[in-house]
Amino acid sequence: MNYLVCYDICNHDRLRRVAKTLERYGIRVQYSFFNVDASQEQIDTLIKIIMTIINQKEDKLYVYPICNDCKKKIIIDGKGAFLPLNRYEIL
Repeated sequence: MNYLVCYDICNHDRLRRVAKTLERYGIRVQYSFFNVDASQEQIDTLIKIIMTIINQKEDKLYVYPICNDCKKKIIIDGKGAFLPLNRYEIL
């Protein structure tokens, strides 16, 4: 399933660590927005990793699931395009 993962991190070091973590899981679509294609287990693991990085009293993490029907309803203006992700595993 696709997810839109976004964050609001107050500290530069934590922000960099969260961004680097998300770059391993998905594609950056804006500064703090990532398109992630992951199984439920993978997204649960990703959330656990990020929760160890952020300060839960200062920072915010949002994970929005995007189902296949929802992807068809996405409105894109300007030069934007929905970036399809191809899931693969490295053995």
